[in-house]
Amino acid sequence: MTLALLMASIALLLAAGALHLWWSVAARQQQRAAALHAETRLAPAAAGKPGNASPAVVAVPRQRWAELLRRAGLDDGRRMLVVLALPGFVLPVAAGMRLGSAWFGVLTLLLYALGLGLWLQRRIEKTRQRLVAQMPDFLENMVRMAGIGNSLSMAFQSATQNVTPPLRPILDSALGYTRAGMDLDRALLQAAQAWRLQPLEMLSVILGTSIRIGGRSDQILQRMSDFMRDMEEVQRELQATTSETRMSAWVLGLLPVLSALFMALLNPDFFQPMFHEPLGRKILLLAVALEAVGAFVLYRLAKSI
Repeated sequence: MTLALLMASIALLLAAGALHLWWSVAARQQQRAAALHAETRLAPAAAGKPGNASPAVVAVPRQRWAELLRRAGLDDGRRMLVVLALPGFVLPVAAGMRLGSAWFGVLTLLLYALGLGLWLQRRIEKTRQRLVAQMPDFLENMVRMAGIGNSLSMAFQSATQNVTPPLRPILDSALGYTRAGMDLDRALLQAAQAWRLQPLEMLSVILGTSIRIGGRSDQILQRMSDFMRDMEEVQRELQATTSETRMSAWVLGLLPVLSALFMALLNPDFFQPMFHEPLGRKILLLAVALEAVGAFVLYRLAKSI
């Protein structure tokens, strides 16, 4: 029975990985098409000027994990991938040997994958908040540059020089695409595609409209900057108001899992019937299902506030 449960868990993990890869095929194909377009634009310039270096274009990540690590503010090299994946092999093996059950090793692997996913999501969310917080100052710098007679393209390039990471690499990528022959609005949209930030998409629309049609884009950028500052202040007040509720949801959701894991590692004999007896396995599966449902309900309650 334990072997059957182990094989079923592995099959579910492989199916989930296959679905994730299938869903990300379209995004990867679009990224490869953009990279190929940039390379074809760069090729004539490099052939005409062999003594000069080609324009600096940030390479589009070809692998999903590299993009994920970069969005989380981590190094996208193989060393970081090994550091994150190594506990996923060591902890399940150690836990399975400790309790003498491969099923507990699978549960440990799932818990580690869940914890790693939540940690990466938290880092990505913090990086997104920093990106949004940098946008008003960048827009105001663009307004000042455009107010003294510069075009939007020149104002964008000048304002980029005063920006710090994590927004700076995105803007540098957009400038690299423009040097390859792409329009500024499309270059910005392509550079910010992985982040899916609405302010950058709005800025791309404003730049495209101003370049092709004209108008007082500086006023629109100023109003957008003021609106983003007001939104940031409202979000901070909302987070401060709901912080106690969200923390309570985290504690209630993680306390049963951490308590069961601690008790199982401290006294393996206590949990042996849960893995070797038919009734114990049913109770264990029921507890996992109830924990999943409870965590989902707490998540929805915390998100609805």
